[in-house]
Amino acid sequence: MSSLCEQTAGMDNERYWQELISRITNQRVPFSGSLALTHRCNLKCLHCYAREDAEPEMPRSELGTGQWLKIIGDIKNGGCLYLLLTGGEPLLRDDFPEIYSFAKKSGFLVTVFTNGTLVAGRVLDLFQELPPRLVEISLYAASAEIHDRITGVPGSFTRALQAIDELIGRKIRIGLKSVLMTLNEAEFPAIEGLARQYGARFRLDAALFPTLAGGRSPLDLRVSPERAVEREFSDPDRVREWREFYRHYRGLATGEKLYICGAGTRTFHVDPTGHLYPCLMVREHGHSLLSGGFARAWNGEVARARGEEADAGSPCFDCREKIACGYCPGFFAMENGSARVPSPYLCAVGKLRQAAINSESVGE
Repeated sequence: MSSLCEQTAGMDNERYWQELISRITNQRVPFSGSLALTHRCNLKCLHCYAREDAEPEMPRSELGTGQWLKIIGDIKNGGCLYLLLTGGEPLLRDDFPEIYSFAKKSGFLVTVFTNGTLVAGRVLDLFQELPPRLVEISLYAASAEIHDRITGVPGSFTRALQAIDELIGRKIRIGLKSVLMTLNEAEFPAIEGLARQYGARFRLDAALFPTLAGGRSPLDLRVSPERAVEREFSDPDRVREWREFYRHYRGLATGEKLYICGAGTRTFHVDPTGHLYPCLMVREHGHSLLSGGFARAWNGEVARARGEEADAGSPCFDCREKIACGYCPGFFAMENGSARVPSPYLCAVGKLRQAAINSESVGE
């Protein structure tokens, strides 16, 4: 990694970052990864993609502490810098402090995704001693009634707010995120107001998809494409971010490869059983890290996924709206059973986003 940085020295920040990412991608450096330490969770969110795997007791296949520490060490040797610890609810693991501490002391920039209900006591002390890059908390409403209805656990909203207050009190950087769905659509102005009140960056996502086990009930909670884009573009800062994103990446909109994102070239995902995937969404190209280690899986099965060719006859092949829709063969596979069958929902969202991006009146 030092050679990459040396080669990009002297550039302005934006050019530096673009050049660095380009080199990382071309050289297939696993720069950023996510580790799902568990699929278990203490909440029962109606929209959750992992909930059918969320067994109350630790599955026998869930990796132990030593196995995770070895994987993290292998990932470090592979060149990774950014590491996300997620779940399920990662704080359910009794060994979370040990895994987190090892990752931090190994030099990773660590982000933690959590529902906030277990952020207390020794976890707060740990974050204060070894500050994470970010703790991102899921908040599904600005009221206990709706948030707790979505999570299925009374009191979860109050505990999440307490966690936010405690983290801020200890000067630990937080972010808030939410999933846009029919149950909370009317709550979003108030949720965004809470984020501004806390001084926290806020992001939303309307891309609900089937569960990892194949259940399709989350799709029943989707808002219409029109409402999803209207909500996304209701905030001027998000409009600017979308326009900037589109300006930088629209060149990826066409191409002969099935996968055009960073999955499998600079990003990766490891599930609770220790299987490495190009990303959370791509489930076809997994390889167990318990047999052969990270480098073998990264340069083997994951690399083969990046070699897949796109279908020239596909409506996505030369679509100029591909980067605006969130084009994702992994998403397609979860929704349609094939990475080569587009999602009509994403397609509709993409057309509306591009119209909004190109509209001078939006976000002004």
